[in-house]
Amino acid sequence: MMTAPALQIANAFGGDQAVLFGRARSALLALFETLGLHGRSTILIPSNACPSLLASAWACGAEVRLAPVSAETGVNDDAALAEQVRKLSRTGRSGAVLLTHLYGFRLDFTRARKAAREQGWITIENDANASSFTPQAPLEDLARIVSFGAGKVLDAGAGGAVITHDASLAAELEKRAKSYPVLDDAAAEAEDQLMLQRRALRNQGRSAEIEHTLVTELSQLRFGFDPETTGKLTVALARLPAHLAARQERRTFWLDALSRFAPALTPIGLDQTAPWRLIVKTAPALRDPLVEALRANGFDAGTNYPALTQSFPTLTAQDAHPDADLWAQSVINLWLDERYDSARITAACAVMEPVLEALT
Repeated sequence: MMTAPALQIANAFGGDQAVLFGRARSALLALFETLGLHGRSTILIPSNACPSLLASAWACGAEVRLAPVSAETGVNDDAALAEQVRKLSRTGRSGAVLLTHLYGFRLDFTRARKAAREQGWITIENDANASSFTPQAPLEDLARIVSFGAGKVLDAGAGGAVITHDASLAAELEKRAKSYPVLDDAAAEAEDQLMLQRRALRNQGRSAEIEHTLVTELSQLRFGFDPETTGKLTVALARLPAHLAARQERRTFWLDALSRFAPALTPIGLDQTAPWRLIVKTAPALRDPLVEALRANGFDAGTNYPALTQSFPTLTAQDAHPDADLWAQSVINLWLDERYDSARITAACAVMEPVLEALT
């Protein structure tokens, strides 16, 4: 029988069952392992996704292949993803396709789903930023992964879930979740240190050493849900409709404020049902000066996500997608949390204006 928070998550995200974990990547790894995705199995992930996806796939022993992304939007193109599934199938590969809604964009994977089913692949929806919450999207895949970790749109401080219609799968996942230790402060601190080390190595161009830190991190992937998080999760879920509405308002203000900088700054115009951050494309020559200026003046600015082939050399050369590299050099993330009211957004734009005037 599901616990009250698991039932709330299942109802909120369109499933009959939900199994909670201490981390979303713990949920993903448990799902991969329960499905037997190891050995000769292949897991297909976006070529510029969070390294946690790569870590989870490697941890279960599967081959990882990277799907191309658009240089204009940074997300998987449905038709290109479908074609890659067919191409990999012709080489005798099979496994799982991770349909990833990057940045909180609600993407259409109709063709990829069809190709995967025709070729015998499992489809798993990676919805870390809750794009399926409102309007509630039907669960069309074997499972949906949702995160409620710190910094996510649904933020309970820590945790994630597998949502599914399959009661047998949920029962097996529940056994795994109960066998995992609860994420405590010491484990969280160790995770943070490894993440900071990995980022520092990436920024220093020491890519060969990054893989070692990720392998170390693999031993810390398995965490069960902490019952003490229940209250935070319940509150965060209850507040999510209002929270999303407020983030949409701030996103709209950003869009209005940035419009005068077009075409030097181009916000991505996809359907962002759960705005994690405002995703903006610019020229590679402008990206770093803009980010540096914003950070120097106390404003948040990110550059997620790097192309995984740049950080992890063992990924095959045939997965080195040029568009992923171009996107990684062009993207700016602008924050949408409650600190960014109209005055703060206007001030951030005032910081960017002289940079753009000097370089364009």
